Amino acid sequence: MDLVEATASDARELLIRAQALAGRTLGELAHGLMVPLPAAPTRAKGFVGGLIERALGAPLSAGAVTDFPSCELKTLPVDGQGRPRESTFVCCVTLMQLRETPWELSRVRAKLARVLFVPVETRSELTQPERRVGRAFLWQMRPDEEALLREDYAFLAERTANNELEKTDARWGKALQIRPKAANARVRVRGHDVDGVPMRVMPRAFYLRATFTRELLQEALPHLRLR
Repeated sequence: MDLVEATASDARELLIRAQALAGRTLGELAHGLMVPLPAAPTRAKGFVGGLIERALGAPLSAGAVTDFPSCELKTLPVDGQGRPRESTFVCCVTLMQLRETPWELSRVRAKLARVLFVPVETRSELTQPERRVGRAFLWQMRPDEEALLREDYAFLAERTANNELEKTDARWGKALQIRPKAANARVRVRGHDVDGVPMRVMPRAFYLRATFTRELLQEALPHLRLR
């Protein structure tokens, strides 16, 4: 068995474990793992993803490109009808990365090579502990899907090459977009301008549009309902 086959096999085993979580509430998972629930869920956006990772036994490997050796894990906040409610974070981005890294070698492409999606309901009438995990599915880019993402990446790189990252418009891109990733507009991190001069910038990240993940979810789980 070569590395590609072994990785795919590991991903399928991970999928089986993830699907076994379907129907369980976040409160049940947290209790079983002895993980305290955040007092202010709106200020702990990464908590749900981290909880699912822990439930699946994510390795503590610093510097790893993906959450698991075989695939990336992404939770999908969905409504009662199983429809994604927001864009899905992929990875952070810098102006220098966009200027110097082609799609084939990009971090965003590596992150999306194989993704284990885990739907999690987010109905407003439910508290965080009451929210249930949906049926996970494994996604690997088809040629047409990769072509669309590559086109968006190239478009964003081209537009950003002539503008600072601060001017990037979240409306750009059909499936892949760049949006701010910060609690508020005052947050700044170290960055560089188009000439490589250090400066303080608002953190930006790649996201998959909800319209794109909705199509993936409907194709993988056409009868998904969480209510």
